[in-house]
Amino acid sequence: MENETIVVCCAHADDETIGMGGTIAKYASEGKNIVTVIFSFGENSSPWLKSENVILDRKKEAKAIGEFLGSSETIFMGLKDAQLNEEIKNPKIKDVLKKVFARFKPSKIFTHSSEDPHPDHKAVNALVINAVEEYDKDKKLGVYAFEVWNVVNDLHPAIYVDVSKTFSKKVEAMKKFKSQKVFIYTLLAPVYIRAIIAGRNNHCRFAEKFYKVR
Repeated sequence: MENETIVVCCAHADDETIGMGGTIAKYASEGKNIVTVIFSFGENSSPWLKSENVILDRKKEAKAIGEFLGSSETIFMGLKDAQLNEEIKNPKIKDVLKKVFARFKPSKIFTHSSEDPHPDHKAVNALVINAVEEYDKDKKLGVYAFEVWNVVNDLHPAIYVDVSKTFSKKVEAMKKFKSQKVFIYTLLAPVYIRAIIAGRNNHCRFAEKFYKVR
C-alpha cells in the first residue's frame, strides 16, 4: 500500500543493493517509503587510501545509489568497519536505532540473516532483532532477512518477491558502486543465478528471496 514505510538495515553500503535492490526498486515504484540504515562506511575496503577519503566517497556513492533505487532517506550510523561486534555493544547504538523505528514507524524491517557468515552482517542482525524486540513488544512488526553471503536457511519460512521488472535496475545500481568495482563484478553471476532460481520457485523470471524471522 502507498505511504507504507520499509526500513532496511545493513552493515555496509552495497549490502542492501546486493541483497534486495530489486525489491527496494519495486516497493519504491509502488509508492512505499524506503529508509536505508547503513551501519558502517566500509572504510577498510580500500586500505591503501586514507580512511577519511574512502568514507566521503562511499557516503556520497551510497546516497546517490539509494536515490537511484528509490530510497527516500539514507541514514549512516558511522560505526567502524569490521568492528561491528564490538561497536554494537554500546547501548547508545541500539537506542539510536529504536529512535529511527519510532520516527518512521515501519510496517516491515529488512536486514541481514543470522546465517550470514560475515561477522559484521551477523552483528547487525543481532542488533536489529534486539532493538525490534524492545521497540515492538506487541510483536506486530515483521522482520525479514535477505541473502548476501548466505544461500541456505531452513530455519525460517521463505518469502519471494517478484522483481522481474526491477532486476535490471538492481544490476545497474550494483555497477554504480565504483569504489567496490572488483568485488561487485565478482558477485554479478551469483546474483543472477540466485534471482533465476528464486524466480523459478516463484513462477516468474526474477525474484528475491527473504526469510521471515519475526
